[in-house]
Amino acid sequence: MALIETQNLSYIYSENTPFEVRALDDVNVQIDEGEFVGIIGHTGSGKSTLVQHLNGILKPSKGKILFDGTDIHSSKDYTRSVRFKVGLCFQYPEYQLFESTVYDDIAFGPRNMGLDKDEIDAHVMKAASFVGLKEEMLKKSPFDLSGGEKRRVAIAGVMAMEPKVLILDEPTAGLDPRGRQKIENMIADYRQATENTVIIVSHSMEDVARLADKVIVMNKGKIELCGTVDEVFSGIDRLVEIGLDAPQITRIFMDLKKKGYDVRTDIYSVTAARDELLSLLKKKGVQV
Repeated sequence: MALIETQNLSYIYSENTPFEVRALDDVNVQIDEGEFVGIIGHTGSGKSTLVQHLNGILKPSKGKILFDGTDIHSSKDYTRSVRFKVGLCFQYPEYQLFESTVYDDIAFGPRNMGLDKDEIDAHVMKAASFVGLKEEMLKKSPFDLSGGEKRRVAIAGVMAMEPKVLILDEPTAGLDPRGRQKIENMIADYRQATENTVIIVSHSMEDVARLADKVIVMNKGKIELCGTVDEVFSGIDRLVEIGLDAPQITRIFMDLKKKGYDVRTDIYSVTAARDELLSLLKKKGVQV
């Protein structure tokens, strides 16, 4: 049984008004425990609307969302419990920091869970460790931190609830390359340490190719493609048609193939690119 499942999920903004917009249209998807899922799509494709349904922030216009086989809107108590089990970190979460210290911001979720002081402290310290925040930083005001540090504090606040599912909406948006790399490494380390389900929403094909096991492609409120990285990215032409672009490293190998080089085109990461180029050089008798 899937950990999260949507059944004929549809959502309409401003329903029955002149401004009505169908953001999701009959979406059926299953996410298993322990999966690392990347959700990609152009702006307005329904990515963020979909993940805001997965922990009950939005209620479907039609259809259901199941968590562990139970409709998350079956009761108010169950909806509330799911919001702790499915932690959602919005895009630019640093804008939602409001406590006087980093510690208190990270502790906000565990406090709302009703944990005692010692449990809250343990959750905060564990989450701070995941995102690379040193103990002395916990005493600072979050507003004294850099943009990348604020982002890590906000993500730690969701991790501190120890959810079974961690959802991150555009976690590297607006960061410089070094900040992006830190966040990506942090997410990978968290998933490896906890073996929890992780879902990232991204417009970056490169990020998804590096991190995800499974990819969901959204287009005009529908699931356009769903499968492994190789299965989805092998349909590059279709992805380009719906407004997405192939990872830069993939385009390089596609160009090499067109120029007559005997290389694979299912290359989505620098590591895979290095291995393929070394293999090509060896075929040509070059010592490497």
